[in-house]
Amino acid sequence: MKNLLSWYGFKQYPFDKEIKPVDAIETEVFNETLARLMYIKQRGGIMLLTGDPGAGKTMTTRCFADSLNDNLFKVLYTPLSTLNRSDVLRHINSLLGLPNRFSKSAIFQQIQKELLDYKEQRGRTVVLIMDEAHLLKAGPLEEIRLLTNFKMDSFDPFVLILSGQSDLKRIMDFTVMEPLKQRIKMRYHITGLSEKDTIHYIATRLKWAGCSDPLFSDDALTAIHEISHGYPRLIGNISEESLTYAMFSDKKTVDADMILKVKTSGDISMN
Repeated sequence: MKNLLSWYGFKQYPFDKEIKPVDAIETEVFNETLARLMYIKQRGGIMLLTGDPGAGKTMTTRCFADSLNDNLFKVLYTPLSTLNRSDVLRHINSLLGLPNRFSKSAIFQQIQKELLDYKEQRGRTVVLIMDEAHLLKAGPLEEIRLLTNFKMDSFDPFVLILSGQSDLKRIMDFTVMEPLKQRIKMRYHITGLSEKDTIHYIATRLKWAGCSDPLFSDDALTAIHEISHGYPRLIGNISEESLTYAMFSDKKTVDADMILKVKTSGDISMN
């Protein structure tokens, strides 16, 4: 039975999503995003990170979190954003490892005290990364905003990164979101890779998998960039689908016609 590893001589699947942060590919978009995350690390406060599905938000925040010194930072990550305003506080309380409290006000005060203690007593800054934040409703977002109010709104003892799809930018334009919007210290929207970086991304992932041969023709690489709009996840999906198509056609390389056949077959997935 055919499989990609033996057919192309891969040591591992080149576009596997389980790639480690140390193996992340430094494209221009990646470096720009990481630079802004490093800024908010020093500045403190709230960062709004947006991008279309597959743009690389989660991978970049993983790399950012992995780079932080455990002696100076405490990283909390959650993709659970479909919570009501009471549950979001209980969830953050749980992420901090704090005991449950009956009343919302007790939980609120306990969370704020813990965040402040981390900064002032333990010398560590909590970095809370809330992924899929476009799913948060106005109520939970308001509770999160209130959590950031320390010492009569004069101090930012922790870092909050709200990461989500492009809809999150639109949500922030609602009038009800104005108080939170005014507290955001950094905004960045991740775009797709350039054609040059798309080609570099594919070549680097193939090399990482143990193959230095050019498996894609020049016109195939151009087609991948155009169809994917430069989004890494879709680049990977198209590339793997087309390599699979070539394998079952008894071919060792992929041309543009194969890319288009894969696209029109409807096999390309963003998952």
